[in-house]
Amino acid sequence: PTATGDETFPLVVMAHGHGGSRHEEGSFTQVAERLATLGVASIRMDFSGCGESSESFANNNLSNMLSDFLAARDFAIGRSHIDKERVGLFGWSMGGRLVLLLGARNDDFKVIATWSPAALNGAGSMVSFLGGQSAYDELKGRALERGSAPFTTLWGQNQELGLQWFEDLEDSRPLESISAFEGPLLILYGDLDDVVLPSVSELVIQSAIRSIDVVRHIVEDADHGLGVFSGNHELTEEAIATTVEFLSKRL
Repeated sequence: PTATGDETFPLVVMAHGHGGSRHEEGSFTQVAERLATLGVASIRMDFSGCGESSESFANNNLSNMLSDFLAARDFAIGRSHIDKERVGLFGWSMGGRLVLLLGARNDDFKVIATWSPAALNGAGSMVSFLGGQSAYDELKGRALERGSAPFTTLWGQNQELGLQWFEDLEDSRPLESISAFEGPLLILYGDLDDVVLPSVSELVIQSAIRSIDVVRHIVEDADHGLGVFSGNHELTEEAIATTVEFLSKRL
């Protein structure tokens, strides 16, 4: 949006998923563009080792992602036409975990929207992603020995998982954080998600005991990718439109 005079705009800070990018195959770009047409500004970034980031993926961990995320927020609200009292969060998968971890900061963030958040306390949400507990333990053991461990995702991405990636994951408690959030919360997920199971999203809803408005939206026949990577534009459109409406109306 373009400001004139003393006009101010709300802001949405966006967080992509594990190994994703600030564009998320165009889906995040569409969210940002549609928010802009409704007078809502947004900012998004590539986390370490993702998208156009020049850093090693070995630096990709929750501590660094939170630092980058909040730095992007601070940069945006430093602009003269951003209303720092109307800041919302949006995250997908690991990005969803990230924004849930900020849920206790009610003075800083007014609304939260997530797509299939990897939200189990501790490492639970990522153990199956890495191939089960024994595979997780083996990878962490390698990281203990040499600082990072090579891992290839289900989608063929080669990543170096740093030791702090494991330690941050195990120490984080997103369900506890979101239980303190008082603003509106959107939990959107596909009923066929086999990466972050629907039961995990439902657990987030159950945990949001102080939220003034919890919205559950289930995209039928959608897996974790919500049609983004399979080219099923109808599913992706449903996710994008629902999210943009939720954020724009509550900010």
